[in-house]
Amino acid sequence: MSRDLRLDRLAKTFPNGTAALGDLSADIAAGAFVSLLGPSGCGKSTVLRLIAGLEEPTRGRVEWPQTRGSLGVIFQEPTLMAWASAAKNVALPLELAGMAKTQARERACGALEKVDLAGFADALPRELSGGMRMRVSIARALVADPDVLLMDEPFAALDEFTRGKLNDDLLRLWAERGFTGVFVTHSVFEAVYLSQRILILSGRPGRLVADIQNPAPYPREPGYRTSAAFNATARDILDVLEEVSTC
Repeated sequence: MSRDLRLDRLAKTFPNGTAALGDLSADIAAGAFVSLLGPSGCGKSTVLRLIAGLEEPTRGRVEWPQTRGSLGVIFQEPTLMAWASAAKNVALPLELAGMAKTQARERACGALEKVDLAGFADALPRELSGGMRMRVSIARALVADPDVLLMDEPFAALDEFTRGKLNDDLLRLWAERGFTGVFVTHSVFEAVYLSQRILILSGRPGRLVADIQNPAPYPREPGYRTSAAFNATARDILDVLEEVSTC
């Protein structure tokens, strides 16, 4: 069975009359890494919520074969339980799914190792830096080995150095796990560094106005950020965004 993700003419109008999305269609191949870009309020986060089933579309549908543990979500804020250890936070989705606590902790500690937090399983969120808390959030999203990982500006509040390091870590985990990544960001440069494709949405109601392919191979080393190929792709995206902003 294909595990491709299909957005079929998605539209969303909220009860207050706000039209967030209008007829958005896109096919995302299983295992791809795709970023969503567009003006503020164009419906990028709404797309993620529709894929996750947190909102129902007004029209259209999301198609992909959902199974237990097949979806992970990382929000802009880590949203950790302040009173629980890093391992307990990561183990939460496993325990909610019925896994024994001992086994869930073992899996959680393994997930923390994958994000370079092997020595912090028993640390509370207040004892961790912002970047470390985001690593815990990433580990929690990946602990159930999801087929699709949805990311809503997860690194927006971090400094550039930490953000760049987490970009590299995310690509490493994507290469290891093979999940489908859908990443919302306001940063053109972050989108180019991470993605195989960049989907650009118009202003509200959001519609797909450009689907830009990024041919740069993986793994992407930090030097890619200053390469001619990087700058060319970023320029193409900026040109489209400039057109969108003046419409």
